[in-house]
Amino acid sequence: MFEKGEKIIQILLKACFTMKKSKVKEPAQEIQFLGIYWQDRRHQIPTEVINKITAISPPTNKKETQAFRGAIGFWRMHIPEYSQIVSPLYLVTCKKNTFLWDPEQQQAFAQIKQEIAHAVALVPVRTGPDVQNVLYSAAGTHGLSWSLWQKVPNGTRGQPLGFWSQSYRGSENNYTPTEKEIMAAYEGVRATSEVIGTEAQLLLAPRLLVLEWRCKAEVPSTHHLTNITWSKWIALITQCTCIGKLNFLQILETITNWPEGENFDLTDEEEHEQVTRAEESPPYNELPAEETRCAFFTDGSCRIVRMKQKWKAAIWSPI
Repeated sequence: MFEKGEKIIQILLKACFTMKKSKVKEPAQEIQFLGIYWQDRRHQIPTEVINKITAISPPTNKKETQAFRGAIGFWRMHIPEYSQIVSPLYLVTCKKNTFLWDPEQQQAFAQIKQEIAHAVALVPVRTGPDVQNVLYSAAGTHGLSWSLWQKVPNGTRGQPLGFWSQSYRGSENNYTPTEKEIMAAYEGVRATSEVIGTEAQLLLAPRLLVLEWRCKAEVPSTHHLTNITWSKWIALITQCTCIGKLNFLQILETITNWPEGENFDLTDEEEHEQVTRAEESPPYNELPAEETRCAFFTDGSCRIVRMKQKWKAAIWSPI
């Protein structure tokens, strides 16, 4: 480590950079750079920052609420679904709204402090042909969320590079579930490309099976998107991502229209798996006794109410 430090210093000096000796630190297990602590090759929130944030009392006006949002906003990449959690805090700071600290704001205030206290450490970006990047995306009730993970050779599990989220804006609230899921994938690809670049391979793992929609040239008549927006989303997702691997970070991605008997063209021999379509199960009264205890009946329906889709789903176990 010390030899690498000397080389870095010489490179900076040759480039006409000067530095104070007091600013040069000796090799250590922990280093602070631009207010961020790096320890064990991970980027994490400093303990003193966590203690300071968790000790903050509930705001009493808009200015204090904005100051609290500023204190936690810098660490948003450590917090899954950050935007959805703090959205009640944004409502009380809008100019058109009067400041009113309701139980909804108090719950968001307490939850985000708890998330900060248990924030996940992030790893630095690694590059190379053997590095695997996977993007998880999901569309929730109030907004989108996605996270970027990376797995290196000989690694037992993936490591997080960051978490992102954003609330729905305007007409986005009226999008169908499929449109929202594809939008989550699109926004995730666009944001994570700034982290790993556009040349790195990115495996997409959406929460719902929406990858088959990449083959559709036009938006269905039941959807709200324009063909231009649809084409833009599908083009970026298709160009920048690959199908997620079945055994990579517990991805359960299955493409329903994949030809039976074909494989997924995976690079590692042990990951080559033949695709077989699900077979219809026998009637319930013909199942073995041990299987009837695990059997479920499901159904769903959809109706249009005031130009909006209302979905219902039911699951029932006879035991």
